[in-house]
Amino acid sequence: MQKSEKTPSDVCDVPTPAMQAIAHRLDGFEEELARQMVALYRREIVDYRAGDSGLSADAAEVALANLKALLANLERGEPVSKRQLEATRMGAARRVHQGVSLESFLHAARLWGQFAWETLRAAARPDHPEERDAALEIADRVIHHVELLSTVGAHAYLREAQGLSGDGRVLQRDLLETLLGGERDSHLARRQAGSLGLRLAENYVVILIRPHELPVAERATIGWTLETARTHLRPSGGGLLVGARDDEVVALYPVSEPAQVHAAKKDAGSLAGAVTSRGWSVGLSGWHAGLAGIALAYTEAREAAQLAAGMGASDRAVALDEVLIDQIARFAPHVGRILDETLEPLLQYDVAHHSALVPTVRAYVEAGFNLTRSAEVLHVHPNTVMYRLRRVKELSGRDPHDPDDLLILFLALKLADVSPP
Repeated sequence: MQKSEKTPSDVCDVPTPAMQAIAHRLDGFEEELARQMVALYRREIVDYRAGDSGLSADAAEVALANLKALLANLERGEPVSKRQLEATRMGAARRVHQGVSLESFLHAARLWGQFAWETLRAAARPDHPEERDAALEIADRVIHHVELLSTVGAHAYLREAQGLSGDGRVLQRDLLETLLGGERDSHLARRQAGSLGLRLAENYVVILIRPHELPVAERATIGWTLETARTHLRPSGGGLLVGARDDEVVALYPVSEPAQVHAAKKDAGSLAGAVTSRGWSVGLSGWHAGLAGIALAYTEAREAAQLAAGMGASDRAVALDEVLIDQIARFAPHVGRILDETLEPLLQYDVAHHSALVPTVRAYVEAGFNLTRSAEVLHVHPNTVMYRLRRVKELSGRDPHDPDDLLILFLALKLADVSPP
């Protein structure tokens, strides 16, 4: 049976006038006190000091909600409301995704109580005996509020952590950061994984899911994306690892050799089809050997996801090769101009004559330069494909049957894919 939650009002239902007077002196200072509490967290607790401004702002909101609840109890005898408890629950659940350990969360709760008690004690008038006595009663109520804060928060934290890692595949923040640290942390990563009962693969491809617009404040959105990633990413040998990093979801997809990257790309495309309509972009890295390669793979996947967001990619993942094409076009303007000039006459011809030269080139490339398979994809006769390819040569000056010219046509198609609409 679950232990019932105790509120500070269980200690004393009706506050004394002295308690009311002490608490009343803090009216109007709550927000400043909450900021000072979070400053104390950052000085004393590594996880809070390492966190970003979003974590600090979030922690201040939770500290403020609890401070207001405590003062309402001391001034009016009000118990902690369900809304105030929900603020604590939600804050504790978010700490799972913000890289704050449960131990650090509970440490912050104790610091909150220490700061609240010292502030209230300083507000008591030492020359008024009734206020000195009231300060002792206030200490009891602060202790009970800390117990409530810790109990409610711990339950919410553990439920969130268990709900996300019940299948054993969701990475804790510290292990994820170690894996992204590169070669120097590969041995540490294996030790950390072993302590969590996880067995790391030898090689991974990184798939990154990021929102089109940052930041994403909704915890539920991150949770939904984690679940969706686990649903659509299905490596043949198992062993997928997924973790939340700020507003990103990072998936480590085990790939034993470069030839298996196509399976990761196919699954990433399935995932993109599920998340792009919700405002997320998906990027896929190349293959790199060993745990030391994860850091580079993460950088590649991040660039690919950023490109996907910029180009408005719909229902597909953007892979590293598309990032390379985009970088070639952006940093080598002459190359970009050549590719544009190669494709532009074909596009204009298709528009003017309601033809399909560009789709034919694309089908020819994707069919492995096979005329029969290209014709099947396009639902035309192979002779029609041959005729269209001759028109491509006439209009663009590039012969699809010449390997060098075909490469230029292929790169031009890729550049068109990654260009913003």
